[in-house]
Amino acid sequence: DATLWMAARHSFVLPEERRVPAVKDSLKWEFERSIDELMRRMGEGPYLMGDEMTVPDILAAHCGMWARAAKFPLNNAAFNAYVQRMCAREAFARVRARA
Repeated sequence: DATLWMAARHSFVLPEERRVPAVKDSLKWEFERSIDELMRRMGEGPYLMGDEMTVPDILAAHCGMWARAAKFPLNNAAFNAYVQRMCAREAFARVRARA
C-alpha cells in the first residue's frame, strides 16, 4: 500500500516539479520483494490468516488490483492466483456491480 501510494505520488499526485520518476524502479523492486515475503508467510492456506477470509485479504487483493492498474510487475504466481481467487468471490462481484 505505501509503496504503491509513493509511486502514485511521483506519477500524478505531487506537483510536477517535485516528482522523481526514477524512484518508481526501486518501488517496483520493493513491491516485488514484499509480495514474495507475503506469499512465503501465507504458506498453503487459502487466505492470509488461514482458512477464513479477513480484512487483510481485502487489503491485499485491493493492492494487487492497484499494482496491476499501475503497471507494477506481478511475477509471483501464488499472489496472482490469490488475487484471482479473491476477485472471483461472489461478494466481490456484487460490490463491483455497484461501482
